[in-house]
Amino acid sequence: MANLTRNFNAGKMNKVVDERLVPDGQYIDALNVRMGSTEEKSIGAIENTKGNLKLTSLIYIDGTPLSTDARAIGAFEDGSLETVYWFVHDPNFTVGATGKLDLVVSFNVLTNILTYHVISIDDGSGVNTTLNFNPEYVITAVNKIDDLLF
Repeated sequence: MANLTRNFNAGKMNKVVDERLVPDGQYIDALNVRMGSTEEKSIGAIENTKGNLKLTSLIYIDGTPLSTDARAIGAFEDGSLETVYWFVHDPNFTVGATGKLDLVVSFNVLTNILTYHVISIDDGSGVNTTLNFNPEYVITAVNKIDDLLF
């Protein structure tokens, strides 16, 4: 079988055509890339991303690891600071009266620093956490103004 070499100088992704018929300068799929764009124009540039490598592990303040049921229910990328914020819910956490843990954490990809912004384990009732995250209601709209997340 022939070994094909292609250059992607046109920078166009073409998912419509069969891979054998893709014109020179186009490609059909890309992994570990993101498209950055400007605010004034609809054009953008493709850049590499970290991909699916495990960058960090989350633990509770006493060193207890989260359960295997812990899930990120929302995320936000601050491109200017190279920081990813995410919202984590653990429904089977072993510490505390509620058996739940909710976190708001960030990870700076330049400095590899993990920051815990909010750790929520009990709202005082012994039933819910203060944040009371629910994995059925994912967080899809996050804005950052100055240093505040909304």
